[in-house]
Amino acid sequence: MTDHDYGISPGEEPIVDTRSEEKLRFGLSGNLQRLALVTGIAQFSMSVWVWQFGIFLEASINHLWQIGLTFSIGTFAMIVGYTISGTIADYIGRKNAMVFAFVPMISGLISLRFFPVWPLIPFEYALIEFGWAFIIIMTTAMPADEIAQTSGTNATRTFNMVLLPAFLVDGLSPVLAGFLLNAGYMAGDLHLLAAIGALVAIIATHRVVRESLDQAVIEKAKAGSFIVLRGLGRNFWIFAAGMFGFVFVMNIAFPYLGNLIVNEWGVNESMYALAWGVWSITCVILMYSIGTATDRNIRVALVVGTFSTAAIVGLYSFGTTIPDLIILNILLAAPIVIWSGAEKTLAVNGVSNEMKGRALGTFQFMMSSTRLIGQLTGALLWDYFGSLRTVYGIASIAGMFLVVGLAYALRSLKLEYKGESTIIAKTE
Repeated sequence: MTDHDYGISPGEEPIVDTRSEEKLRFGLSGNLQRLALVTGIAQFSMSVWVWQFGIFLEASINHLWQIGLTFSIGTFAMIVGYTISGTIADYIGRKNAMVFAFVPMISGLISLRFFPVWPLIPFEYALIEFGWAFIIIMTTAMPADEIAQTSGTNATRTFNMVLLPAFLVDGLSPVLAGFLLNAGYMAGDLHLLAAIGALVAIIATHRVVRESLDQAVIEKAKAGSFIVLRGLGRNFWIFAAGMFGFVFVMNIAFPYLGNLIVNEWGVNESMYALAWGVWSITCVILMYSIGTATDRNIRVALVVGTFSTAAIVGLYSFGTTIPDLIILNILLAAPIVIWSGAEKTLAVNGVSNEMKGRALGTFQFMMSSTRLIGQLTGALLWDYFGSLRTVYGIASIAGMFLVVGLAYALRSLKLEYKGESTIIAKTE
């Protein structure tokens, strides 16, 4: 993108125009609407079981460090997925990469259902996370391709709206799972149900999603290096460095939320699932309006979102009841929506079309590497202090301090997209 008019540079190949002659709904083209629906199906294959996975692990292993090791191995697999998914998507197209992603997910889920034993569990979880990494990148890369056609207009809102069905499913799936567990089904049955969902998603992706990357852009990507560092630009590295520390300290706490709520608060699994659903539904309600507002001043919005997230994480250290949990989950929704949308927008800020996939993959690789260390650090702190309340307090205080560094990094960014200043096509 150029600095003058935020449009496509004269020598840059256009991407596939998937917006023309299609009615826009909620700011999404027909192809992105179909992608959003497929993303919702894919989300079901994760959300129906992952909310309970930490609890499942605690009942399946003998030592707390095994939980941390399982999360770390899974995260390492996700990092590998992030590392190669963006480049593969630039080389073979977004749709083909997304279809491929469901294969290891289905394999891991079926294996986890029928062979839920140590030491196989970490490797089964790793297969799922590897495939899920591809899904995350593709559901960001395809909107990024279309956003490039509109010079970045309403970028945060577009990213958020593609994920709206996923958040809706993320809210409803744990409630369904909670009912199934109360009815006598086991955690393994949830894994099998998730595998069926992934199978439906791979079929839907193949049949209804159109490729968003033009063949000329794919050929240009193939002519470049497989691993790209300098080509991502100064903006990318400043932003990634600013986010790195904050994401690390949040990953000390977030993976163990279920263990905190169920085991230390004393809330049963069904109520925890319901509260998870309340959070996701609140995110769905807020996505459109918050995405639009975030685009107006994305840097200030991200600082507010991350600081609020860190502060609310600290409040989980003091909760004891179901009303406490529901209130905190509702409060956490808006900051997470801001963080999620703004992060995706800034990760591809100023990156050329043929390198957007690699930019997203590299960014997620860096952020997930913090998760790899953070989860293990959280498990060690939990083992040392004997309480997750203390772990959440430490993560909260550290996160609020690190937002200061993020704010400084954001001041140094040069925004190369238009926010709310351009009105896109009317949806009549």
